[in-house]
Amino acid sequence: MLAAGVVLLTSMPTARAAAAEPSFVMPSPYVIAIDPGHGGSATNDPTQLWDPGVVVGNVMEKDITLDLAFRLRALLAKERVKVVLTRTGDEYVEISERWNRVHASGARLFVSLHVNAFNGDPAINGATIFYPKPDSLSFAQAIDAGLAQTLKRYQIADDGVAAKPELWVRSDVPTATVEPGYLSNPREAGLLSQGDFRDAIAMGVLQGMLAADPQIEQVKLQIIHAEAAAAAQHQAEVGTTADAARTATATRWGLILGAIVVLWVVMRIAIRRQAGAPHLPQYRRRGYRRRRAVSRRS
Repeated sequence: MLAAGVVLLTSMPTARAAAAEPSFVMPSPYVIAIDPGHGGSATNDPTQLWDPGVVVGNVMEKDITLDLAFRLRALLAKERVKVVLTRTGDEYVEISERWNRVHASGARLFVSLHVNAFNGDPAINGATIFYPKPDSLSFAQAIDAGLAQTLKRYQIADDGVAAKPELWVRSDVPTATVEPGYLSNPREAGLLSQGDFRDAIAMGVLQGMLAADPQIEQVKLQIIHAEAAAAAQHQAEVGTTADAARTATATRWGLILGAIVVLWVVMRIAIRRQAGAPHLPQYRRRGYRRRRAVSRRS
Protein backbone atom coordinates (compact mmCIF):
# COMPACT_ATOMS: atom_id res chain seq x y z
CA MET A 1 0.00 0.00 0.00
CA LEU A 2 2.80 2.40 0.86
CA ALA A 3 4.59 1.57 -2.39
CA ALA A 4 1.43 2.18 -4.43
CA GLY A 5 1.02 5.59 -2.80
CA VAL A 6 4.60 6.54 -3.64
CA VAL A 7 4.10 5.52 -7.28
CA LEU A 8 0.92 7.59 -7.59
CA LEU A 9 2.47 10.67 -6.00
CA THR A 10 5.56 10.57 -8.21
CA SER A 11 3.56 10.02 -11.40
CA MET A 12 1.33 13.10 -11.00
CA PRO A 13 3.95 15.78 -11.86
CA THR A 14 4.75 13.92 -15.08
CA ALA A 15 1.07 13.83 -16.06
CA ARG A 16 0.66 17.53 -15.36
CA ALA A 17 3.79 18.38 -17.34
CA ALA A 18 2.51 16.40 -20.31
CA ALA A 19 -0.85 18.15 -20.16
CA ALA A 20 0.85 21.58 -20.02
CA GLU A 21 2.60 21.09 -23.36
CA PRO A 22 0.79 23.25 -25.98
CA SER A 23 -0.88 21.32 -28.79
CA PHE A 24 -1.48 24.42 -30.95
CA VAL A 25 0.42 27.36 -32.44
CA MET A 26 -1.13 30.83 -32.23
CA PRO A 27 -0.68 32.51 -35.65
CA SER A 28 0.62 36.05 -35.91
CA PRO A 29 -2.19 38.56 -36.47
CA TYR A 30 -2.67 40.47 -39.69
CA VAL A 31 -1.39 44.04 -39.21
CA ILE A 32 -3.06 47.13 -40.69
CA ALA A 33 -1.95 50.74 -40.16
CA ILE A 34 -4.42 53.62 -39.96
CA ASP A 35 -3.44 57.26 -40.17
CA PRO A 36 -5.89 59.80 -38.69
CA GLY A 37 -4.97 62.86 -40.74
CA HIS A 38 -3.70 66.11 -39.20
CA GLY A 39 -3.69 66.72 -35.42
CA GLY A 40 -2.39 68.96 -32.68
CA SER A 41 -3.71 72.00 -30.83
CA ALA A 42 -2.56 75.58 -30.62
CA THR A 43 -0.47 76.48 -27.58
CA ASN A 44 1.37 79.52 -26.25
CA ASP A 45 4.60 77.91 -27.43
CA PRO A 46 5.33 79.28 -30.95
CA THR A 47 7.60 76.31 -31.65
CA GLN A 48 4.79 73.82 -31.03
CA LEU A 49 3.37 72.86 -34.42
CA TRP A 50 -0.24 71.93 -34.99
CA ASP A 51 -2.42 71.07 -37.95
CA PRO A 52 -6.23 71.16 -37.65
CA GLY A 53 -6.84 70.32 -41.31
CA VAL A 54 -10.06 71.67 -42.78
CA VAL A 55 -11.89 73.97 -40.37
CA VAL A 56 -15.53 74.94 -40.83
CA GLY A 57 -16.96 76.87 -37.91
CA ASN A 58 -15.92 74.94 -34.83
CA VAL A 59 -15.59 71.63 -36.70
CA MET A 60 -12.06 70.50 -37.44
CA GLU A 61 -10.92 67.75 -39.78
CA LYS A 62 -8.40 66.40 -37.21
CA ASP A 63 -11.23 65.46 -34.83
CA ILE A 64 -13.29 63.71 -37.49
CA THR A 65 -10.35 61.67 -38.75
CA LEU A 66 -9.38 60.49 -35.25
CA ASP A 67 -12.96 59.42 -34.54
CA LEU A 68 -13.14 57.57 -37.85
CA ALA A 69 -9.87 55.81 -37.02
CA PHE A 70 -11.24 54.61 -33.67
CA ARG A 71 -14.42 53.30 -35.34
CA LEU A 72 -12.43 51.49 -38.01
CA ARG A 73 -10.07 50.04 -35.41
CA ALA A 74 -13.03 48.61 -33.49
CA LEU A 75 -14.33 46.88 -36.64
CA LEU A 76 -10.91 45.48 -37.50
CA ALA A 77 -10.46 44.17 -33.96
CA LYS A 78 -13.49 41.93 -34.54
CA GLU A 79 -11.61 40.54 -37.54
CA ARG A 80 -8.70 39.70 -35.20
CA VAL A 81 -6.58 42.33 -36.99
CA LYS A 82 -3.80 44.11 -35.12
CA VAL A 83 -4.31 47.83 -35.75
CA VAL A 84 -1.56 50.42 -35.51
CA LEU A 85 -2.53 54.11 -35.40
CA THR A 86 -0.08 56.83 -36.35
CA ARG A 87 -1.61 58.92 -33.57
CA THR A 88 -4.07 58.07 -30.81
CA GLY A 89 -4.64 61.58 -29.48
CA ASP A 90 -4.69 65.20 -30.50
CA GLU A 91 -1.02 65.51 -31.39
CA TYR A 92 0.97 66.86 -34.27
CA VAL A 93 2.96 64.19 -36.11
CA GLU A 94 5.18 64.87 -39.10
CA ILE A 95 4.38 62.96 -42.29
CA SER A 96 7.80 61.30 -42.21
CA GLU A 97 7.25 60.17 -38.63
CA ARG A 98 3.83 58.83 -39.51
CA TRP A 99 5.35 56.66 -42.19
CA ASN A 100 8.13 55.55 -39.84
CA ARG A 101 5.49 54.30 -37.41
CA VAL A 102 3.67 52.49 -40.21
CA HIS A 103 6.84 50.89 -41.49
CA ALA A 104 8.01 49.83 -38.03
CA SER A 105 4.69 48.13 -37.35
CA GLY A 106 5.07 45.67 -40.22
CA ALA A 107 1.64 46.66 -41.58
CA ARG A 108 0.48 44.91 -44.73
CA LEU A 109 -2.12 47.56 -45.62
CA PHE A 110 -2.17 51.30 -44.92
CA VAL A 111 -5.07 53.78 -44.99
CA SER A 112 -4.88 57.50 -44.30
CA LEU A 113 -8.19 59.08 -43.29
CA HIS A 114 -9.15 62.64 -44.28
CA VAL A 115 -12.15 64.77 -45.28
CA ASN A 116 -12.13 67.00 -48.31
CA ALA A 117 -12.77 70.70 -48.90
CA PHE A 118 -13.04 73.04 -51.86
CA ASN A 119 -12.81 76.78 -51.33
CA GLY A 120 -15.18 78.95 -53.32
CA ASP A 121 -17.78 76.38 -54.33
CA PRO A 122 -19.76 74.67 -51.55
CA ALA A 123 -21.61 72.59 -54.13
CA ILE A 124 -18.58 70.40 -54.78
CA ASN A 125 -19.17 67.02 -53.16
CA GLY A 126 -18.46 63.30 -53.31
CA ALA A 127 -16.04 60.64 -52.06
CA THR A 128 -12.59 60.18 -53.56
CA ILE A 129 -9.83 57.64 -52.94
CA PHE A 130 -6.22 58.63 -53.71
CA TYR A 131 -3.33 56.25 -54.21
CA PRO A 132 0.40 57.08 -54.40
CA LYS A 133 1.75 54.42 -56.76
CA PRO A 134 0.43 52.01 -59.40
CA ASP A 135 0.90 49.02 -57.10
CA SER A 136 -1.71 50.55 -54.77
CA LEU A 137 -4.34 51.03 -57.49
CA SER A 138 -6.23 47.78 -56.87
CA PHE A 139 -6.31 48.48 -53.13
CA ALA A 140 -7.71 51.98 -53.73
CA GLN A 141 -10.34 50.54 -56.07
CA ALA A 142 -11.41 48.00 -53.42
CA ILE A 143 -11.77 50.77 -50.82
CA ASP A 144 -13.75 52.86 -53.30
CA ALA A 145 -16.11 49.96 -54.03
CA GLY A 146 -16.65 49.33 -50.33
CA LEU A 147 -17.45 52.98 -49.62
CA ALA A 148 -19.74 53.25 -52.64
CA GLN A 149 -21.78 50.40 -51.20
CA THR A 150 -22.09 51.65 -47.62
CA LEU A 151 -22.59 55.34 -48.53
CA LYS A 152 -25.14 54.64 -51.23
CA ARG A 153 -28.12 55.27 -48.95
CA TYR A 154 -26.66 58.68 -48.06
CA GLN A 155 -26.53 59.60 -51.77
CA ILE A 156 -22.81 60.39 -51.70
CA ALA A 157 -21.39 60.77 -55.19
CA ASP A 158 -18.64 58.30 -56.01
CA ASP A 159 -15.78 60.23 -57.60
CA GLY A 160 -13.71 57.05 -57.94
CA VAL A 161 -9.95 56.79 -57.49
CA ALA A 162 -7.19 59.16 -58.49
CA ALA A 163 -3.40 58.96 -58.48
CA LYS A 164 -1.61 61.39 -56.17
CA PRO A 165 2.09 60.48 -56.27
CA GLU A 166 3.12 63.28 -53.90
CA LEU A 167 1.36 61.43 -51.06
CA TRP A 168 3.23 58.72 -49.13
CA VAL A 169 6.17 58.66 -51.49
CA ARG A 170 8.03 56.11 -49.31
CA SER A 171 5.14 53.67 -49.21
CA ASP A 172 6.03 50.05 -49.92
CA VAL A 173 2.66 48.45 -49.02
CA PRO A 174 -0.80 48.97 -50.56
CA THR A 175 -1.75 52.49 -49.51
CA ALA A 176 -4.88 54.60 -49.92
CA THR A 177 -5.95 58.04 -48.75
CA VAL A 178 -9.69 58.18 -48.07
CA GLU A 179 -11.66 61.40 -48.60
CA PRO A 180 -15.29 60.32 -47.93
CA GLY A 181 -16.91 63.74 -48.19
CA TYR A 182 -16.51 67.51 -48.28
CA LEU A 183 -16.61 69.47 -45.06
CA SER A 184 -17.04 72.57 -47.24
CA ASN A 185 -20.32 71.13 -48.55
CA PRO A 186 -23.13 71.95 -46.08
CA ARG A 187 -25.02 68.71 -46.63
CA GLU A 188 -21.98 66.46 -46.35
CA ALA A 189 -20.69 68.48 -43.40
CA GLY A 190 -23.95 67.71 -41.63
CA LEU A 191 -23.57 64.01 -42.44
CA LEU A 192 -19.97 63.97 -41.25
CA SER A 193 -21.16 65.12 -37.83
CA GLN A 194 -23.46 62.08 -37.49
CA GLY A 195 -22.33 58.87 -35.83
CA ASP A 196 -24.20 56.57 -38.21
CA PHE A 197 -22.58 58.20 -41.24
CA ARG A 198 -19.13 57.80 -39.68
CA ASP A 199 -19.95 54.16 -38.96
CA ALA A 200 -20.88 53.72 -42.62
CA ILE A 201 -17.53 55.20 -43.68
CA ALA A 202 -15.63 52.85 -41.36
CA MET A 203 -17.64 49.86 -42.60
CA GLY A 204 -17.00 50.77 -46.23
CA VAL A 205 -13.25 50.97 -45.65
CA LEU A 206 -13.36 47.64 -43.81
CA GLN A 207 -15.21 45.95 -46.65
CA GLY A 208 -12.67 47.30 -49.09
CA MET A 209 -9.81 45.92 -47.01
CA LEU A 210 -11.42 42.49 -46.77
CA ALA A 211 -11.95 42.44 -50.53
CA ALA A 212 -8.40 43.63 -51.22
CA ASP A 213 -6.70 40.83 -49.31
CA PRO A 214 -8.43 37.50 -48.51
CA GLN A 215 -5.56 36.77 -46.12
CA ILE A 216 -7.32 38.93 -43.51
CA GLU A 217 -10.19 36.44 -43.30
CA GLN A 218 -7.88 33.42 -43.48
CA VAL A 219 -5.74 34.65 -40.61
CA LYS A 220 -8.88 35.42 -38.62
CA LEU A 221 -10.07 31.81 -39.01
CA GLN A 222 -6.65 30.48 -38.02
CA ILE A 223 -6.68 32.62 -34.87
CA ILE A 224 -10.23 31.54 -34.00
CA HIS A 225 -9.27 27.87 -34.38
CA ALA A 226 -6.15 28.39 -32.28
CA GLU A 227 -8.18 30.18 -29.60
CA ALA A 228 -10.65 27.29 -29.55
CA ALA A 229 -7.79 24.81 -29.22
CA ALA A 230 -6.31 26.88 -26.39
CA ALA A 231 -9.66 26.96 -24.59
CA ALA A 232 -10.07 23.20 -25.00
CA GLN A 233 -6.57 22.60 -23.71
CA HIS A 234 -7.23 24.85 -20.74
CA GLN A 235 -10.34 22.87 -19.90
CA ALA A 236 -8.35 19.64 -20.21
CA GLU A 237 -5.65 21.01 -17.93
CA VAL A 238 -8.29 22.04 -15.40
CA GLY A 239 -9.72 18.52 -15.51
CA THR A 240 -6.27 16.97 -15.24
CA THR A 241 -5.43 19.16 -12.27
CA ALA A 242 -8.71 18.24 -10.59
CA ASP A 243 -8.09 14.54 -11.23
CA ALA A 244 -4.57 14.85 -9.89
CA ALA A 245 -5.86 16.61 -6.79
CA ARG A 246 -8.45 13.90 -6.20
CA THR A 247 -5.83 11.21 -6.74
CA ALA A 248 -3.45 12.90 -4.33
CA THR A 249 -6.20 13.20 -1.72
CA ALA A 250 -7.18 9.57 -2.13
CA THR A 251 -3.54 8.53 -1.94
CA ARG A 252 -2.97 10.48 1.24
CA TRP A 253 -6.03 8.98 2.87
CA GLY A 254 -4.94 5.56 1.66
CA LEU A 255 -1.56 6.03 3.26
CA ILE A 256 -3.15 7.26 6.49
CA LEU A 257 -5.60 4.36 6.63
CA GLY A 258 -2.85 1.94 5.69
CA ALA A 259 -0.68 3.25 8.49
CA ILE A 260 -3.58 2.89 10.94
CA VAL A 261 -4.19 -0.69 9.83
CA VAL A 262 -0.52 -1.55 10.11
CA LEU A 263 -0.36 0.00 13.57
CA TRP A 264 -3.49 -1.90 14.62
CA VAL A 265 -2.04 -5.20 13.39
CA VAL A 266 1.26 -4.59 15.17
CA MET A 267 -0.56 -3.76 18.39
CA ARG A 268 -2.72 -6.89 18.11
CA ILE A 269 0.33 -9.05 17.58
CA ALA A 270 2.05 -7.46 20.55
CA ILE A 271 -1.01 -7.99 22.75
CA ARG A 272 -1.30 -11.63 21.71
CA ARG A 273 2.34 -12.27 22.35
CA GLN A 274 2.08 -10.73 25.75
CA ALA A 275 -1.00 -12.84 26.59
CA GLY A 276 0.72 -16.12 25.58
CA ALA A 277 3.96 -15.59 27.49
CA PRO A 278 4.56 -18.06 30.51
CA HIS A 279 3.99 -16.60 33.99
CA LEU A 280 6.92 -16.82 36.35
CA PRO A 281 6.09 -17.77 39.98
CA GLN A 282 5.76 -14.82 42.18
CA TYR A 283 8.81 -14.40 44.35
CA ARG A 284 8.08 -14.32 48.02
CA ARG A 285 10.51 -13.08 50.50
CA ARG A 286 10.97 -15.48 53.37
CA GLY A 287 11.38 -14.15 56.81
CA TYR A 288 14.25 -15.38 58.89
CA ARG A 289 14.52 -15.04 62.63
CA ARG A 290 17.85 -13.98 63.68
CA ARG A 291 19.01 -15.78 66.67
CA ARG A 292 20.76 -13.72 69.15
CA ALA A 293 23.97 -15.28 70.03
CA VAL A 294 23.95 -16.16 73.64
CA SER A 295 27.24 -16.30 75.28
CA ARG A 296 27.50 -18.58 78.14
CA ARG A 297 29.73 -17.69 80.89
CA SER A 298 31.35 -20.45 82.54
